[in-house]
Amino acid sequence: MSKGKQTTRTPSQERSIRTREAILQASMRLFSEKGFHQTNTKQIAAAAGVSTGSFYAYFADKREVFVEALKRYNQHFMDMFHASLEEVDLQNSGVRPGIAHVVDSLIRSHEVYTEFHNELEVMYQSDTEIKQLMDEQYEIGRRLTLEYLNLTRDQLRVTDIEAASFIVFETLDRLVDTIVFSALPVSPERIKAETIDMIAAYLLGVKE
Repeated sequence: MSKGKQTTRTPSQERSIRTREAILQASMRLFSEKGFHQTNTKQIAAAAGVSTGSFYAYFADKREVFVEALKRYNQHFMDMFHASLEEVDLQNSGVRPGIAHVVDSLIRSHEVYTEFHNELEVMYQSDTEIKQLMDEQYEIGRRLTLEYLNLTRDQLRVTDIEAASFIVFETLDRLVDTIVFSALPVSPERIKAETIDMIAAYLLGVKE
């Protein structure tokens, strides 16, 4: 049920901020548990401990809160990914330990909202704005990978750093998704170790 184009509130006071946050967190839980199409605003409001009218004071409809939840998810992912790159001591640790650190950080960032991620995969195929937001997140991750590789380019075998950044980020993105979200025939630790070896060998030319 949607209230149309009514003006929603921008929270400024502490209580309003808490209310909006409660709605957002409740929506993420319900979207994860029930899916977008099986969740309605009345259920979100009840889970947040607020009235349905309070929900509409902050969000026009459930799609708007889903988009806001996606922006929160994207920000969390990129904050962790960016922080993991900043934590790597390239001068002392080398490229391979840096790759291992990034893989661990990506896995942790995916594990926080596992079920919400699954729902995003469904929405990606049916909603153009959701697709655009997720594609933008992917591009930011690829650009950060490019920045990291540029910092270490004197240690690398590859010469086309931009193409290499795409290959590395695409490989990590897909393999981390597989490790976190799929039933695996071998242990995640073994897959992670081989992923790190594979990328290090590609970038460095030898097993470091």
